[in-house]
Amino acid sequence: MQELIADLEAVVYGRLGNWPAAWEGYHWPGYTWEHTLRVRALALRLAREVGANEDVVGLAALLHDIEKEVGKEHAHVGAVEAERLLRERDVDPELTEAVRFAIDSHAGENTPDHPIENLVLGDADLIDANFGLVGTWRFITIRAGHQSTPEETVAGMSEWLPKKDALLDWLNTDGGRAVADERSAMMRAFCGDLDVAFGDGEAGAGLRDWVCFINANHERGSMIEQLPGLREMGESRGDDAVVCACERLAAEVGGKL
Repeated sequence: MQELIADLEAVVYGRLGNWPAAWEGYHWPGYTWEHTLRVRALALRLAREVGANEDVVGLAALLHDIEKEVGKEHAHVGAVEAERLLRERDVDPELTEAVRFAIDSHAGENTPDHPIENLVLGDADLIDANFGLVGTWRFITIRAGHQSTPEETVAGMSEWLPKKDALLDWLNTDGGRAVADERSAMMRAFCGDLDVAFGDGEAGAGLRDWVCFINANHERGSMIEQLPGLREMGESRGDDAVVCACERLAAEVGGKL
């Protein structure tokens, strides 16, 4: 299985590692590749908690956005492509079908009657894009890509947060809801801290610079590349708020929170 995963990781990275080549709407170079890694980490955690098949979940998470460039139909087209890739590598037909089905329904088509593997993948995908400090980082990056200033971005969070809360009803597992609820509450508190920081003179300098750093590096918004710089900024200043934000981001990236 490890050889298969390494092989498929190379395939997916080849498709998504620098996709799209330039900003397109809400997508930017490399974002979907890093999103894929985060979704896999969280989906596997949820799978372990509910006893779902980890082989199905891990492969489906790795391949779930392989046809992201297709747009709205990427889940259905991606399911077909995932099936082709797995059959080409002589993967067990039962496993192949389970992976195909999980990918096919992951973009908002899951119901409580779907297999638990489908539900775990769908929940992890939704959570990563919308909740927690990952969701906050993504919002800052998207706004920067659409020429918003850091001040405008933080001011816009009051309208953005309720839209995220509306997505909580789309989750299908108890574990997914628990993760999303915790990330949502933390995200609200952190966005409140940012709002205070942008009006708090020298006292809020660390968090203001945290937002400005992400804003300035939006062209290739890579959390993997940005985290060391963000952490160094906090540690050099002895700014606990920035250091804690970086630790939180790293935990979410690893699917631990």
